Amino acid sequence: MSRITAPHLRTVGVVGIAALTLTACGGDADGETNGNGEEDVSLSFTWWGGDTRHEYTQEIIEMFEAEYPHISVEPLYGEWDGYWDQLATQTAAQDTPDIVQMDLMYLREYIENGILLELDAIDTGEFTEELLDTGRLDGALYAMPVGQTALTFAANLDLFEEAGLERPDDESWTWDDLLEAATEVSENTDAYGQAGSFGDAGFEIWLRQTYGVSNLDEDGQLAWEPEDAVPYFELLEQFQEAGAIPSAAEISEERGITREQTLIATGGAALSEAWDTTLVALSSNEGVDLHPLMLPSETGNAADAGMYYKASMFYSVYAGTEHPEEAQLFVDFLVNNEEAGQLQSLERGIPGNESVRELIRDDLDDVQTRILEFSESLEEVVGDSPPLPPEGFGAVQEIIWRYEEEFLFGRLSAEEAAEGMHGEIDSSVN
Repeated sequence: MSRITAPHLRTVGVVGIAALTLTACGGDADGETNGNGEEDVSLSFTWWGGDTRHEYTQEIIEMFEAEYPHISVEPLYGEWDGYWDQLATQTAAQDTPDIVQMDLMYLREYIENGILLELDAIDTGEFTEELLDTGRLDGALYAMPVGQTALTFAANLDLFEEAGLERPDDESWTWDDLLEAATEVSENTDAYGQAGSFGDAGFEIWLRQTYGVSNLDEDGQLAWEPEDAVPYFELLEQFQEAGAIPSAAEISEERGITREQTLIATGGAALSEAWDTTLVALSSNEGVDLHPLMLPSETGNAADAGMYYKASMFYSVYAGTEHPEEAQLFVDFLVNNEEAGQLQSLERGIPGNESVRELIRDDLDDVQTRILEFSESLEEVVGDSPPLPPEGFGAVQEIIWRYEEEFLFGRLSAEEAAEGMHGEIDSSVN
């Protein structure tokens, strides 16, 4: 078996250190009071995202500060790449921001290491219990879901038309149909049919379709054996041999650039797996108009495609904050304030707050309307979400990507890639 050493693996050792001594916090009060007798409070808020998210989030912060003049919010933001290493470093230094934009991959490890506050002062009345459950552990809410999203194939139908193809019937297409369409686009246009390999989300869906399991089971153990993943790598090989995807070098490069620079966003590919609400950013370049499609399946039945709703992201509060009430007040504002919801629109996911969702419906542009209607069309075919992943799961995305690349570079056989990937994922979560 060939085994690849990861260039770095994020560990929660630093998180565990902070959990032992929750004595400091990100925001400090200066002890002064304003004219209303309220103590001035300073909070820090960290998030990842692109320029669009940064700009409207700053506006939301200004709205909140205008409504609560005794509270100031310090923005701390950056790209996804590096966000979690930075957060782990802050946490190890007992300087975790008061409010943290949180992702499902890391949620459980931060909860179990005592970093996150149990949320008990946020109005959850406009959210479904199913969505709220994605932020709960043992019945307690530690992460307020912002909204929901689902995996889709982003499709550039202009490239389909250029290749002489009709829009795929996404309620009945198969992986063979996807391969055939992607190959024809590559052969008949200057673009690739499919933007790359399928990554961690695609592998999860493939497991759900093929074996009826997620990557991990409820106990955090791998739900598949190495030999189960061999056909997955063989599927990638079919796309590679048909010329339906870019070279391994191009795929590797693609993963290190911003969304707006990727092949699907610049008209360089007709199809790409993507979480539905990311189509807003992916369609932002002139001349690129993307449509969400349901995922293909082996049977040609959308109900067998393994699709599910997941929380797009969460807001959590640091357990060591000196201002738990004010921090929760800010989270409540982020998810329940109608003006904040209008500014955010779908950029952080289909709003979990049902009133906000209805409020923005008539203000959506064509791409946003497609996304919302796509999400609602899945209600009859989606299954249960995967279990809350265990500590160490944050490394899984990188592991799967790396083994896909090593296989596509020809450095590993399908059997070697499946064996190595299984071993590394198992080591990261156990």
